[in-house]
Amino acid sequence: MTPRSARPRPRPGRSTPPVAAATAAAAVAAVLALVLGGCTSSTGASSSEATGASSSDATSNGSTDGTGPADDADATRADAAAPAFDVTGFVLEGAAPDVVDASAASLDVLAVDGVLLAPDGAGVGSPSSEAEAQRDAAHARGLQAQLLVSNYDERLGDFSGPLATALLASPENRSVVVADLAADVTVGGWDSLMIDLEGLSADDSAGLTALVAELRAAIGPDVRLDVALQASTTVEGWAELGYDVPALAASVDHLTLMAYDQHGPWEPDDPGPVGSLDWTIDSLAALAELAPTDQIVLGVAGYGYRWGGDEPAGQLSDEEARDRVEDAGGSARWDSRAAEQTASLDGGEVLWWSDARSLDTRVSLARGLGLAGVAVWSLDLSDPVEVDAD
Repeated sequence: MTPRSARPRPRPGRSTPPVAAATAAAAVAAVLALVLGGCTSSTGASSSEATGASSSDATSNGSTDGTGPADDADATRADAAAPAFDVTGFVLEGAAPDVVDASAASLDVLAVDGVLLAPDGAGVGSPSSEAEAQRDAAHARGLQAQLLVSNYDERLGDFSGPLATALLASPENRSVVVADLAADVTVGGWDSLMIDLEGLSADDSAGLTALVAELRAAIGPDVRLDVALQASTTVEGWAELGYDVPALAASVDHLTLMAYDQHGPWEPDDPGPVGSLDWTIDSLAALAELAPTDQIVLGVAGYGYRWGGDEPAGQLSDEEARDRVEDAGGSARWDSRAAEQTASLDGGEVLWWSDARSLDTRVSLARGLGLAGVAVWSLDLSDPVEVDAD
């Protein structure tokens, strides 16, 4: 079966200039108000704004019912030009291949967290049989199978900045990694690639830009290539995190903003949202000053964290979070500002998690801003992903 996302795809954003600073902030603020107010039209305008626009058009076209030939033609052209809203689900290579079943109807891409850099940064591992099983599961369900490569270091249990630097600073190492990843696409059965290098510094920026440019040259213009970005709420912060965003945007199809892990177990005394809506908004506004909005994919958490009580802080699936609250006789509270669920239990335990309702809110935000889509981390932890076609 041909993956749905293998359809011919224009390289996004090449003719769309980045949103200016004031415009980006204003647009994000306006959409946020609409999302929180729950009143949006298909164009992202409020119902009162949409009505006003129709009345104005009716006057100019001499029509009394708010429609006319010009309106119909404009609507047809807008519908034809509207890009597809892309939905990606991340999955760990070791997850059960059928974990995608509950979400497959809403997905375009299954991104498999499947290969790691070699310990010296001089190569990349081969996809395991488990990763290949996820690839085959994606294809069996009509989805594009995307291979994700990262600098996660299993020895540290975390992402390794020095490991990424060993790759990025060496043209020889980059050449080996590019050749390996290109082979995964050309002969390995993978449809697309995502680069997820975290814990970088400003000194890594040129190397990362070179890596994605070299990879683009190796795989050609028609293979989807995405890069994942850690979040920054300031324009200057992207460079500090090692991302030359405009340069990256010139080589990749999508910039996936990982709008999660604002808080977590690494802050054992500071519980808070996994990725609050206002923090997400600030990150999007900063990114939209550097790249076209239709090239940005909003990464959304599908999991939670717990703090306090008798156990060390840790991660929870959405289902585990609800069960834990119920077992403790507590109740969850929807925090509208964060657009996440939270609970404070007897014994001092605090939980925050991002569930299906959180995803719905962020899908509305992404659509209102004209983003390329959303990406949920991860299907083995999240509620089933359900996103309407329009």
